[in-house]
Amino acid sequence: MKATIQKVKLMRIDQVWKKHKPQGLGFSDTDAIVVNLKPKEGKGFSQTFYCRLKGDGTLGHSMTHASEKRQEKLQNFIKKYIDKDKRYNVKKNINRWEGKDIDIEEIDGTYVIKI
Repeated sequence: MKATIQKVKLMRIDQVWKKHKPQGLGFSDTDAIVVNLKPKEGKGFSQTFYCRLKGDGTLGHSMTHASEKRQEKLQNFIKKYIDKDKRYNVKKNINRWEGKDIDIEEIDGTYVIKI
């Protein structure tokens, strides 16, 4: 199934979670990328990627295994749908994501991005 990226926002974690981060997000997860999508059929939905961006806008390495897995998931998303460059500058190019078609799948009545 296909969906189109309608809107994408890059936010700091403290903008998303005002008081405390949810358990499971590590101290090295400092940024959140919120992707709003509209499937060809059905209601729109959003998916959030938690990550750590370096000062130059590229993806950094995380300290914990769980955070590193989240980074890897975002890297795979970018490689598959956005750009093949390993040193892709997320901060600079995030607005170019809008309008891209991506694959999604339905799991238990909700949609997720297929990576």
